[in-house]
Amino acid sequence: MIGKQRRMQRLLVGPHRRCLLVPLDHGPWLGPVTGIDRPRQITSAVLAGGATALLVTPGFLRQVADLIPPQVGIVLRVSVSAGLSAEARQEIPVVTASTALRMDVDAVAVSIFFGRGGEPFLLQWFGQLIEQCHSLGLPVVAEMMPPPEQFYQPEQIAHAARIGMEVGADIIKTNYCGDIVAFRQVVAATALPVIVAGGPSSGNDDNTLEVAGDAVAAGAAGVAFGRRVWQAPHPEEVVAGLHRVLFPASSTHAAA
Repeated sequence: MIGKQRRMQRLLVGPHRRCLLVPLDHGPWLGPVTGIDRPRQITSAVLAGGATALLVTPGFLRQVADLIPPQVGIVLRVSVSAGLSAEARQEIPVVTASTALRMDVDAVAVSIFFGRGGEPFLLQWFGQLIEQCHSLGLPVVAEMMPPPEQFYQPEQIAHAARIGMEVGADIIKTNYCGDIVAFRQVVAATALPVIVAGGPSSGNDDNTLEVAGDAVAAGAAGVAFGRRVWQAPHPEEVVAGLHRVLFPASSTHAAA
């Protein structure tokens, strides 16, 4: 489908088809914490650093849409965490595929955290959403996370990612296991573009560029670093460093 192909080309750019995705969608879960408390400010910073795509909620997108140039991909989160609720263990569906299409985004994103309960319902909804999105030419990014006690084990990462592939996602976002050889097996078994999540920020993420470089060396199609970016003292510089890792041949921030 032409529409889906064009959208995928905005998400996976350059000769190696890579993605520097910056998630700015943490508000429902964490609230307006420092770093994402000023949507337009952080959006301007990560775009200046060279982000090739943004992951945002519908309301966030409405706040910043005029700042995003046409070549930058937009991934719309259609399931969110009810952060103030005691039941906020899984994300819940809040946006339809039709709404995503009307907002002219390039993909939708869904998260499933295995081991937290409610997975059968979410997988059923996930399959229905994929069917709806593909009928409209919208790619689907599936954030597939293994159980907490196995969060960084390659076998469990591969299993979670494979479920996303089997259901019909187009891009998988998941954890990097910390081992290049083991993660190559994850990528091979997934048989889809795999984007590596950044995880929590330590406040001094000296290894951010190293993690990105190792993930790409293992075959990842890119990174989705949110807190490692917007909780950093200088988010634009972090994104610029990630851009150099993912797109080393590019002399400017424009990777397309």
